[in-house]
Amino acid sequence: MQFTYKYKVRVSDLWQASMYYAYSSYMGVVNAVCIFAAIVLIVSRWRDSSDIFRTVMVLFLMLFTVIQPSLILLRAFSSLKNGRPELELTFSRAGVSILTDWKEQNVKWQEVLSIVKKPTIMIVYMTDGNGYILRNSVLKETRNDLYDFVNKMLHENKRDQI
Repeated sequence: MQFTYKYKVRVSDLWQASMYYAYSSYMGVVNAVCIFAAIVLIVSRWRDSSDIFRTVMVLFLMLFTVIQPSLILLRAFSSLKNGRPELELTFSRAGVSILTDWKEQNVKWQEVLSIVKKPTIMIVYMTDGNGYILRNSVLKETRNDLYDFVNKMLHENKRDQI
């Protein structure tokens, strides 16, 4: 079985991956608590507050709902400032073949850490610190088949190493 996907990396892909990572970590718990606290503070203290304190409360809420996601988006833009690379990823029993605008790399399954399935994207993590984002529009109807295949190959190669 072999799966091949060719696409250009988009800023929105990097932003989505960063947002999923941020909100599924401890930072996400802190963000959720701060958002909830800001809303409770605004609702309970709005009438009795001065204009300065109202401004601080709104800015506190905006910090986690607008400013932080905007900063993550700017970081995604800066990551792709040298252009949007075109990727071709091929998953086979031998491993993962990665072809970009600049180089070709063949990665064995022992060098693949994991695959993470999120609602709109999947991320394949490598031992060298790289990660490859596959969005649903690229995966189409092969999304679940690819996920099952990669997990099977990771499991088989983990067993072979023991």
